[in-house]
Amino acid sequence: MKILTMNFYNFVITLVIIGQQSRVSGQLQRNSIVAWRDKTSYNCTINPIIQGNWYSREGNEDRLTTIDAFQMSGRGICKEYFNDFGPEYWFLFSEAPEDPRSCHVCVHIIIRTVNILDKRESGCVQLTGETPDIKSICKRIPDEQQRITMFAENYDPVNCRSSMEGKFQFTYQFRFAFTTECTHQEQIIHSCQNIGSQFGITNQKFNVTFKKCDQMDWTKDQTIEYSCLGDWFVGKDHFFAVANTKESRRDEKYRCFLKNRDDDYYLGVSITPECNQIKTVEQAPQRMKLTPIKSQTEVPGCYLPENFTGQWVNTANIDADVVINSTHIVETWHPDVGRTRKNIYVCKEQKDTRYMLARLTVEGCQVDYQCFEFLPRHHNIIRFRSGLVMILNDFHTVCSWLKFPNKQAWKYDVMIKKDPIPVRCPVAGAFIFEQEGDFKFHTRVLKGITKNPRDTIWSKGGQWSCKKNISRLAVCDTDQKEITIDETYCWSVDHLGRPVDIYSDVDYRMQCVGYWKENLKSYLITYDQLDAFTKYRCWVYQRADQTKMLMSMSVGPFCDLAQDVDSKDWTQGAVVSLVLDENEREFDRCPLYFNDGQDPWTVDENYKKVFDFSGYEDYNSSNNLMYAYHVLFGALLCSLLNQILY
Repeated sequence: MKILTMNFYNFVITLVIIGQQSRVSGQLQRNSIVAWRDKTSYNCTINPIIQGNWYSREGNEDRLTTIDAFQMSGRGICKEYFNDFGPEYWFLFSEAPEDPRSCHVCVHIIIRTVNILDKRESGCVQLTGETPDIKSICKRIPDEQQRITMFAENYDPVNCRSSMEGKFQFTYQFRFAFTTECTHQEQIIHSCQNIGSQFGITNQKFNVTFKKCDQMDWTKDQTIEYSCLGDWFVGKDHFFAVANTKESRRDEKYRCFLKNRDDDYYLGVSITPECNQIKTVEQAPQRMKLTPIKSQTEVPGCYLPENFTGQWVNTANIDADVVINSTHIVETWHPDVGRTRKNIYVCKEQKDTRYMLARLTVEGCQVDYQCFEFLPRHHNIIRFRSGLVMILNDFHTVCSWLKFPNKQAWKYDVMIKKDPIPVRCPVAGAFIFEQEGDFKFHTRVLKGITKNPRDTIWSKGGQWSCKKNISRLAVCDTDQKEITIDETYCWSVDHLGRPVDIYSDVDYRMQCVGYWKENLKSYLITYDQLDAFTKYRCWVYQRADQTKMLMSMSVGPFCDLAQDVDSKDWTQGAVVSLVLDENEREFDRCPLYFNDGQDPWTVDENYKKVFDFSGYEDYNSSNNLMYAYHVLFGALLCSLLNQILY
């Protein structure tokens, strides 16, 4: 009995040892005999994000990799690592770390998301007569080697908003199966956020509904539910990985999507769990063309001001194109990166100058509510400010004054009429100016090379030569609606006091389209159709004394909060500052005028009258006798009155 008991005990111990060995063998397939007693002798601890069980497709075969704090299955023990203080790691693994002649492997890992790793390897390197280190081994990884995508077996889904957001109808093509496109109105990608949901998983999935197309055997009706595993960028390429929640086969479960930031309405999809399979959207095995569709419809509940109707330019949003009617505002803007974006605003409720608008983004799903404060329109200008975006359809909450940004210093945003009608300039007269700034006004020929040689008044001698050149800003037209700037203007006159240079054209012509006063500063918007950077410019202007003006021109179509009349460089949002001194000659006919913009709603037109005395001499010669009779009659009348009174 005692012998049987001892044998049974030894049998149990043997099973436990075998089980432990098999477990270690599962973690380290080729390293089951490596002693782990020296694991603390190497200063190499693998990042917890990298640790875990990973699936990858390598050499057209499925591969499972287990990584813990000190080792990687099939690669050995970690001897050394290097990190660039970012997502990239280089690890040096060895099956026999104490033997410098053993097989050493460098593994380059890039953390894309918490669920996705990219891997490159050097392969087995054995050195003789040289001590292996991470630098000598890792330099053997070819630069052109493709990256292997590793998917977390026990993944944690992430929010899909950065990967795919919106509701789209799509057309797709399997390049390996058919060359035509499968188009169906009911093919939908639905990736919408359930705002405020207590179940976070609902915002970590999206559905793709396929429909069978006529005469296409490869197509079929199916709906696939994907969990989002995260997204990352490589240059302009936007990758994101997904997992099919209804699929148990690993090679069919994981997929990669690719879209380009310049045109993200086209998607490339892999047909295997390999992200390196899709180099570009055009060369992807499966391609999709997306068309955004609106998921909800809002009914207007109020009216916008009648004089807001038309086309505008929103200077607060990358010069966005804005179309306004009585109930809707459609804003389209063009970012520097990516395709055109569009927002649709519907008027829901109004009180005094505040309007609560429902915001429908074409790419999004939910309806947001935002409050706008619109000041009454003046000239070609709409001034406004916007509040916080909220999901509540409640005017008193959305349009509370507390919902507007409460900054210590702020100013209203500006919308400008797209085809503005010129108005009278707030500054008029003929001025000589001095300029300072990053980009000064310079002499230019607006229409290019002239047909005939330019007037040579600068090289002539005598009274016809140009003896004095100035930089001139003038508002001399009859309506005083256009500013002309000439950087090199001939100020000389002939013996009759008339300008010598009558053929030269000015360098810049700007139409005044609106002005106002805000924060004790006077602002002016000008329109120059020939401006290559922006047609609209904002000016800050001020009257220094009776005949002196100060002006500063902005970089773009809006004035920075820090810009003042003496601002001259980009640090304050300006490009040039001018100091103007009145310089009117006898025949210029440029009367001085100034309006600080305190009341921009009052229409102020120029009622300047030009009197013509060209026929004064003829009038005198023909009416001298009549004039004498009037004088004589007046004298006789005065004499008669004196006799009667005295």
